[in-house]
Amino acid sequence: MSGGQIVPIALRRFDTSQPWGFKLQGGSDVGCPIHVAQVQPKSISGKSGLQNGDLILRIGETDLQNATHQQARNEMIRAGNDVDLVVQRGGVAVKPTPQQEPEEEKETYQDVTPKTYKVLEKELPQAEATGARPASIFDRRKQDRTAYTKADKSGYMKTYGQQ
Repeated sequence: MSGGQIVPIALRRFDTSQPWGFKLQGGSDVGCPIHVAQVQPKSISGKSGLQNGDLILRIGETDLQNATHQQARNEMIRAGNDVDLVVQRGGVAVKPTPQQEPEEEKETYQDVTPKTYKVLEKELPQAEATGARPASIFDRRKQDRTAYTKADKSGYMKTYGQQ
């Protein structure tokens, strides 16, 4: 452990369905001090100032110097939606995670164009030149439409497979 700065961190959430956004590791049972292994930058803990490698000294009023991993987890659960941590900055060296890269580098999107857009793109110049509108399913004769789109005498649409 290095002699980093001692920092209080206050984590607050509305209900238990919101995750804290950090990964807790270590404990006396595994021979490693309890620390923050990974923080999601846009999470509650990331916005509150928690950082990767922070050594967790206390959760609430409970000292975690000789606590097991399960005891630390139980303290987090016991604290509920308002957790006060005391951490030591840079207490444990952790590997940087790929999620710490800028978002522009990790986001890739496939260029997807819907088929209807492609058809409209092809037919629209012709339609504008002739003054007509692009083709539509409703341009077909009523007999040529599928049974699914035919309306019965009452005026509502039949469900699929209905006689």
